Amino acid sequence: MLILQVAIPRPLFNYFDYLPPIGIDTNQLRPGIRLKVPFGNINYVGMLVNITNESKCPINKLKPAIHIIDLNPILSENELGLMKWAANYYHYYIGEVIATALPSALNQGLPAKIKPLIGWKLAKTNIQLDNLPKNAVKQKAILNLLQQHPQGLTQTFINSSLPKASPSLKTLQQKGWITTELIDIIPNKTIAKSSHLQLNQAQTKVVNQVCNNLQQFYPVLLDGVTGSGKTEVYLQIIQKVLDQGKQALILVPEINLTPQTVNRFEQRFAIPIATWHSRLNKDERLHTWLLAKDGITSIIIGTRSAIWIPLANPGIFIVDEEHDLSYKQQNKFRYSARDIAVVRSKRAKVPVLLGSATPSLDSLYNTTCKRYLYFKLPERAGAAVHPTYYIVDMRQQPPKESLSRQLIRAIKQRLAAKQQILLFINRRGYASTLTCYKCGWVAFCRHCDARLTYHETSKNLQCHHCGIMQPLYIQCPECKHSKLYLLGQGTERVEEYLRTKFSDANILRIDSDSTSRKNAMENILEQIHTGGVDILIGTQMLAKGHHFPKVTLVGIINIDSGLYGSDFRSSERMAQLLIQVSGRSGRANEPGEVIIQTYHPEHPLLTKLIQKGYPEFAQAALKERYIAAFPPYTYLALLRAESIDKPPLEFLEQAKQLAHQCENVQLWGPVMSPMEKRADWYRAQLLLQALQRKPLHDFINQWLPKLPVSNNKKVRWSLDIDPQDLF
Repeated sequence: MLILQVAIPRPLFNYFDYLPPIGIDTNQLRPGIRLKVPFGNINYVGMLVNITNESKCPINKLKPAIHIIDLNPILSENELGLMKWAANYYHYYIGEVIATALPSALNQGLPAKIKPLIGWKLAKTNIQLDNLPKNAVKQKAILNLLQQHPQGLTQTFINSSLPKASPSLKTLQQKGWITTELIDIIPNKTIAKSSHLQLNQAQTKVVNQVCNNLQQFYPVLLDGVTGSGKTEVYLQIIQKVLDQGKQALILVPEINLTPQTVNRFEQRFAIPIATWHSRLNKDERLHTWLLAKDGITSIIIGTRSAIWIPLANPGIFIVDEEHDLSYKQQNKFRYSARDIAVVRSKRAKVPVLLGSATPSLDSLYNTTCKRYLYFKLPERAGAAVHPTYYIVDMRQQPPKESLSRQLIRAIKQRLAAKQQILLFINRRGYASTLTCYKCGWVAFCRHCDARLTYHETSKNLQCHHCGIMQPLYIQCPECKHSKLYLLGQGTERVEEYLRTKFSDANILRIDSDSTSRKNAMENILEQIHTGGVDILIGTQMLAKGHHFPKVTLVGIINIDSGLYGSDFRSSERMAQLLIQVSGRSGRANEPGEVIIQTYHPEHPLLTKLIQKGYPEFAQAALKERYIAAFPPYTYLALLRAESIDKPPLEFLEQAKQLAHQCENVQLWGPVMSPMEKRADWYRAQLLLQALQRKPLHDFINQWLPKLPVSNNKKVRWSLDIDPQDLF
């Protein structure tokens, strides 16, 4: 009797046994196909993982599966093996791991079949662009794009290349020049690819070494300063991969970097390039997933979850900005896409390339242990040089001024020279605190242990943790005093100040508020690159991989919040952010300058970073981690718990008592989380630490089954393996 072991997308660790569907040919049953199965009173789409002849349950109590969804496996044995490994390593439910790895359309039971997408095509082939009015710039651009892609383009693809194209598309449709059509595959560029750039000696060494090892697992950390030409290295290696008929998967940390990266790749390669990010709709995501699985597309560029896309013939995995925290999933299945990329490349026996100007201490440690090979690009590409740093002591400035005299003077000089300025402040909104000087009251969120931020654009107070919004108080709720004060500075307040100070300048604010609309970031980047912006004000969204050749001045308005963080990784994150932001300056022919405003100019971490650079900082930080027995010299797991009624310390104490004695694993806590209350849930945590990875996981394997299921209404918990923050 055949027994089907099925993974169901529920928070349960084990597989569930079923009999084959009634009346089907059992030869159709293979691991990797989906089945519709009954579970309780609900029918689920499950994944067939194993076929066996034995079951722990009596045969007469097993239910038959309802029916088979797939005639052929949609996941290979290797892909299923990767998901089993991930479920085991992260101690997470196998059914939900598989559900995370699949597009939502497949989790809903829809056919795994490539079907045409609705898109736009030229209705006429002999269109003369000169016949359009001179001001019809967007229409000309759309027609030019469609002439390059005669098989048609999806709406998403057009919008990624030409923001706010919808009105022009409708106008052209009304004229009868374009029409909506079904598109068979993703865009396949027919124009000739651009030639590659000349590599310097350091770049050449990386390309040659990786290309000579394309047939084996070859893990590389590429430590290249900002502007050193890491992307060109990626492109030339990928060309060799394509020449062998294989595929390349490239991860980028943020969705806003996807259009820029895709554009660079499209200029180089005349082949289909697929993208994967949260702004694709359900059909588009399924389309990309199937094209990659069937080998129709050879280059896939995506954000974190793209690491699960199956490849017919993998050739290389590339993780750009490998240090970035966004590669770590922060809820439910808390996997690291960067680490999965390394495991996946090892299983596929192909290289993996981790690139960054500020490598994580974890990756640097792996190079010292000879787990990764280490290559460095020490100089900027072309004629560009490293920027010059200046530290400004804000204690010597007027107390109410957000911008120092030195920064104001430098801005004036750059504006006169027709160059661009980037001002960084890692706080959105107008003011971070509303307070009453008379009684000391401060506006706090009633759902979180956090202050409310005032947003001038909406005239509301907002919590940046739970999202609640409320009107601005007109008087103090405690003492009824009528005068309240806004303290602290955010992007909106700096923008307001600059508009009064430099009224003739084109000023643009870039934060999650100004880029929330679809295609907003693409439109902003277009303005920057065409020279329509003089001063950029933004948060860390601007720090990640953007190439602004006209920016010659970077002003960091307040770096102090990163100097005294409670997490042991705070200094590492601050150093990476500072270097990454600074790296936007002077990337072309004009020299760059970075002005850092601080109330702590003597801070040893800041002075070491500026005077010695990131490599010296990283080596010093690794020594501190070794002395303190912190990762990467030890291994951590974090049991997080939340309770709606009271702090969940009692639950965590019970969990600690259930732990068996183990000399190789230490349990610290429980303690309340740094933010004790968030969205009405009280939060606490228990930290597990071990000198070696295996004893930690062996301990968790014995301990975890003793804990209650995390679905009761009073306490919910989750386990975070290799936590990247302790909040």
